[in-house]
Amino acid sequence: MFKYFRFDEWSIRNLRENTLYLNHHSFFNDPFECRCEIRTGFPKLGDGSSRFADVLRAWGFEKADDEVALENYDEYMTSLEGAEPDIEYYIDSARITCFSRRPDNLLMWAHYGDGLRGFCIEFDEGRILDSQESANLYEVLYAETPSVVDASVMAVLHDQWYYNNDAFFETETLSKCSGSDKGFELSLYESGIKDAHDQIQQLYQKMLATKPIAWSYEEELRLIDCSQREDSLGITLPYPVSAIKSVVFGEKISSDHEQAIVEIVSKMSASIELKRAVRVTGSFDIHISAF
Repeated sequence: MFKYFRFDEWSIRNLRENTLYLNHHSFFNDPFECRCEIRTGFPKLGDGSSRFADVLRAWGFEKADDEVALENYDEYMTSLEGAEPDIEYYIDSARITCFSRRPDNLLMWAHYGDGLRGFCIEFDEGRILDSQESANLYEVLYAETPSVVDASVMAVLHDQWYYNNDAFFETETLSKCSGSDKGFELSLYESGIKDAHDQIQQLYQKMLATKPIAWSYEEELRLIDCSQREDSLGITLPYPVSAIKSVVFGEKISSDHEQAIVEIVSKMSASIELKRAVRVTGSFDIHISAF
């Protein structure tokens, strides 16, 4: 994945210190950033709505008329009273930094790479994620309308994650103490943990990584830290030097700026490749060539 930069004090400091700057969404240039429709309140039993079906699916029931689900629905929802998360707080706490899928995106060079006067860093996704405790990588969704995020669905998914997680460790402990084979039960709980986690991440993607279709040219990925916080200040996240695979210089970067970056990178690792983004004669394409 690739991150475009103009050459300035902040980009050079982050390169030198091996850090990424993550900002509050209100500082981004999209006025619809992190704008979603939030629904709250558990749907009534058997109301026939899509929300009711979504809650049942989060609970693990595929059919909205499942007898077991209908029989226990009111009792289960009562047990979750007050468990709906504050979606707006989640959004406000998130800190985001953005990447693109390609190093030869003309509009990305124009908008974020200072018209080929800046530079672009290629990062290894795995090494970036391995160095983070509270951050995840999300593919940006491009849509015609804002996403719908249901707090009741998220409450059920959180409960299912905790239930399966607790059950897994209790069963694992019992298996070790008794010497009995609980492999099948453990696999069921593992599946429940993964399903809940994946669906929770999909909701985070909807509320924090969904943009209007007009932005689809960015082919964006987002690294998002969702730690709880009470301010709107940006944060820096460190990453290992090994996370940098290459540095791509814009064709129009000044020789002084280029030399400054070369000196920094040469002290970091000999394995970091240096490349150049150049305009192709006879077309409006950008070509990535050897340095």
